[in-house]
Amino acid sequence: MTYDVIVIGAGIGGLGCAAKLARHGKKVLVLEKDRHIGGTSSIFKRRGYSFPMGPLSFSFPGLIRDILSETGVETAIDFKRNHFQLVTPSLNIIFSRPLKDIKEELKKTFVHEQRGLDAFFVELEEMISLTADIHLWHPDYRLGSASTENERSGAGADQKIARIREMSQTPCGEMLKSYFSDRRLVNFLGSQGSSPPEMSLLNLAFMWNVMCREGVWFPSCGIHGLSDLLAGVVLSNGGEIKLGTPAEKIIIRKGKAAGVRSSDGAALFSEWVVSNADCKRTFLELSDPKDIPPDFLDLISRVPYTGSELCVYLGVDPARVDLSRINAQHLFYRHREEEEKLHTPNLENFDNREFEVCLWSANEPGLVPQGKESLVLRVGLPYDRFSPFRTGEKRRKEDYQGYKMHLAQNLIRTAEHILPGLSSSIEVMETATPLTYEDWGHRHSGSIAGWTWNAEYERAFGRKLLIETPIEHLLMAGIYAASELFLGGIPTALQTANLAAGLVLS
Repeated sequence: MTYDVIVIGAGIGGLGCAAKLARHGKKVLVLEKDRHIGGTSSIFKRRGYSFPMGPLSFSFPGLIRDILSETGVETAIDFKRNHFQLVTPSLNIIFSRPLKDIKEELKKTFVHEQRGLDAFFVELEEMISLTADIHLWHPDYRLGSASTENERSGAGADQKIARIREMSQTPCGEMLKSYFSDRRLVNFLGSQGSSPPEMSLLNLAFMWNVMCREGVWFPSCGIHGLSDLLAGVVLSNGGEIKLGTPAEKIIIRKGKAAGVRSSDGAALFSEWVVSNADCKRTFLELSDPKDIPPDFLDLISRVPYTGSELCVYLGVDPARVDLSRINAQHLFYRHREEEEKLHTPNLENFDNREFEVCLWSANEPGLVPQGKESLVLRVGLPYDRFSPFRTGEKRRKEDYQGYKMHLAQNLIRTAEHILPGLSSSIEVMETATPLTYEDWGHRHSGSIAGWTWNAEYERAFGRKLLIETPIEHLLMAGIYAASELFLGGIPTALQTANLAAGLVLS
């Protein structure tokens, strides 16, 4: 069987690309390893409760609407704004508000940092104004290696590009420490939490723009509903989606993608291949190394992804737990702020770790039994802590379940400091670890948010969009098809999918 395009993976990026191609008359096949669509943008059910496998909300709803319209989705979607709260021993702040309001509130807490706050927020506003629409004008965020004459003719275009380059190469912590002496303020402004900042000034501008200007939103169809709408477009336009059919190998002939060999041994040929798998899986597992340029292969191997996490899903009886201190859909909580020696951090001491509590049922009240609530607790934990328990795909050592339960109970115990009665209110509990994200989410080493945000690797690829690859007619789509999440998760996945489809159609 021969197709115009074979898409590997039915996540948001894969489905978005396939939908646009099918709508424009291409013969499209989507191969999906799981028996459900959506990848981690889907839900699972436990005893009357439904929980999210991955994303909880996203930004740039206008862009999402435009891309969905381009793919042929006609269903009207409304968006509900989500808000974000940080509670630590020194701060209790809702930070998804206008920057001027955040500045004034911080002045009340950090009275000796007022001059620095005024100066920093002036610079932050300037950086946000420069970068807010970067995907529309900067050549690094568009396909092709150079800007067009129209783009370069704008006043100060070269200076703007040079400033962006400087921001991308400067760790934000350097600038923050020049303004502030209080590490708590440095950490909050550099991470929107209590952790030391790692990202570049460029990513700092993206982060605060999303939080305070664009906002973070939840769609009326549910995040999983976006996948359903896109799959509907694929199927209604003659495309195929094969579930439970993993791609085994990408067929490459004379430096050009020629199709995919599926796990059942079938050779499926196509003019183009679009991979919605992450880059490391695409080039380190699905491709033959001899077909990939060595320098590119080394780069893909060497540059890290973001880390992984422990995620505890809870269905609770609200009559037995005090939820009154949750004043936003997303609460980031840290019970203690004690510095630990970097070489001996206690990753299981959640009292001294920041973690997220999402009141999931505030977004999806229809996915819990009447009168009940659901929570999602998430905390970063490294893949290496869990990898010794893995004996094969979806196979674990006997003591894995006990260790996973131990961590979940520790996390719940700490959460009770801000949610009194939580333990006694639990009716349903499920726990995911980095191994879950690896085997069920199909993310290399359980990565949850694309390529690393560490400014140290900012120049590694020399470009932001990784849609085009060294292999002719092999494209990438999804969050790993950009070296940074300049629009956030779901919008970046759909933007890269849209651009990949445009390359095929051009």
